[in-house]
Amino acid sequence: MRKSRAASGLALLAGAALLLSACGGGGTGNGGSDGSPQNLNPGQIGGADQVFKRPTVSDIGDVAVAVEENFHNYNNYTGAANNISSVYVLNQVLPSAFVVDVVDGKQIIKLDGDLMDSVTVKSKDPMVVEWKVRKEAVWSDGQPIDGKDFYLRWLAATSKVKVGTSTSTGDPGSGFDSSPSGYDQISKVELADGNKTITTTFSKPYADYRSLFSRFGANGFLPAHILEAKTGIPDITKVTDADQPSVDKAAKFWTEGWKGFTKDVAVSGGPYLIDSADLKDQTVLVRNPKYFGAKGGPAKLTIRTNSDSQAAIQQLQNKEVQVAAPQAESAVVQAVRNDGSLKAFVDSGLTYEHIDLNMSRPLFKDIAVRKAIFQCVPRQSLIDNLVKDVNPNAKPLGSFMFMPNEQGYQDHYSDLGNGDVAAAKKTLEDAGYKQGTDGVYAKGDQKVSFKLGHKVVPRRADTVRLVQAKCKEAGIDIQDDQASNFNDKRLPASEFDAALFAWVGNPTKSSAFGNYATKSAGGTSNYNNYSNPEVDKEYADANGELDFQKRVDMLNDVDKKMHDDYHSLPLFQLPDFAATNAGFGPVSYVGFAGGVTWNAEVWQKN
Repeated sequence: MRKSRAASGLALLAGAALLLSACGGGGTGNGGSDGSPQNLNPGQIGGADQVFKRPTVSDIGDVAVAVEENFHNYNNYTGAANNISSVYVLNQVLPSAFVVDVVDGKQIIKLDGDLMDSVTVKSKDPMVVEWKVRKEAVWSDGQPIDGKDFYLRWLAATSKVKVGTSTSTGDPGSGFDSSPSGYDQISKVELADGNKTITTTFSKPYADYRSLFSRFGANGFLPAHILEAKTGIPDITKVTDADQPSVDKAAKFWTEGWKGFTKDVAVSGGPYLIDSADLKDQTVLVRNPKYFGAKGGPAKLTIRTNSDSQAAIQQLQNKEVQVAAPQAESAVVQAVRNDGSLKAFVDSGLTYEHIDLNMSRPLFKDIAVRKAIFQCVPRQSLIDNLVKDVNPNAKPLGSFMFMPNEQGYQDHYSDLGNGDVAAAKKTLEDAGYKQGTDGVYAKGDQKVSFKLGHKVVPRRADTVRLVQAKCKEAGIDIQDDQASNFNDKRLPASEFDAALFAWVGNPTKSSAFGNYATKSAGGTSNYNNYSNPEVDKEYADANGELDFQKRVDMLNDVDKKMHDDYHSLPLFQLPDFAATNAGFGPVSYVGFAGGVTWNAEVWQKN
């Protein structure tokens, strides 16, 4: 936790797309209390926020961290990027108006007092929010962090212009490839006080305003002065959709200029800056000499890739690394628990495993096929074989909106994922499918046969094997389709029949809008091409609902509608897991806030 003695506060709902999980961890970790409650009540709109300031800590020298997948992109705020593996690094690099703290197992959203002087709701009708950035706040190249950066983030989320197209086409979507959630309700952005005061006027209320311009909701911002210098745009705040050439240049740099890592454009507004990154095996962070808050404990953070969970623990035991966040495999977790020189952090977090069907595939145009597939998936068997040893309390997941340890959770999927072979066969036969001599159902030339894609992870290979076996009994043929680049390449490109992967959940619930909304309505991370206009509308309305309980009810109704479309099936919560050498910490895991490195700046040797 950042500060173990801090007072409890308010958490809330927010906006942007959920992060694609690179590994098995996701939500909070508090040292091993499975099923800790999450505090979701957003409290009074416009109420006073707790302020977080990084404490003064001792210099502990160099620290090495083993993670399953390494940093890919400096700009992680596009649908083509959007991976937790990059957040392991960026949470220590990019500025954020609000940050996450964990106190007594509860996630709390606090104002970043090192960056911000204040964030104030000046009016509720119309809703007007004033953001004041500290005068001392600068990027690592000495340029101010200010309203230009805020404006660029708003422009990237709300521009309707696609690169190389005409504004007159009316073509929805954006060349910036960034989720509009929340930002599209801001009608005006005004700057004052040398651009250090930003006033946002909303066309309709947005309850989750604290998530905007904040890294934890995948809403952080990037250095506008770099974009201006590289594109020749003199002032980004003068750029609107009416200025097609400037929008084209800005969008091109947003999506391509900050892709991967180039040192001169990847400046820092956080405690650390990226010294080097090979975008595969290793990323090195060093203290940002221009940082305006307290210096971090580690002088250098080396993030190393190790996709072999057992090998990562061996690195810990050999003191090659001080922290590791491998897959929460039973043998690995037990090995850490049984080693007195190590400390394990296991918790029921907010990351969840699921299966998506690519709705653009002809086979999945038939709702009966989709329903039958989900009927034959044996979720309890998956949990018994793959999860129970780590988290004995694990159960099949019944919602995409809320986790079982969150306020508002309702199980909408109890009729699916039960390995019900008879029900699956009946669904197919009632729809006119007949079982062939090879045991596979078909209608005409269309066989119920598809590939289930996933990243190369032992647990996912085991998942496919168990699903294959049970669904084969139901006359459904599933082929394993694993690839090392599945998450970072094929999944965002929708190059799959069906996909097995995890979203890093968020206590901020409008964050999933970009995953499930129709692409033209803001679904920048809608990789399975799902579309339901009723879901689009109700989810968007929920994001603007200021009454907390009404918002929860609306999100549960959205979840019911998605259930009835049979486009995706929740499987189970992934256990959060991190490990460290004893006497080092405090180490835990908060996926949406940065994974195992979310509080690396306060790590100490005890």
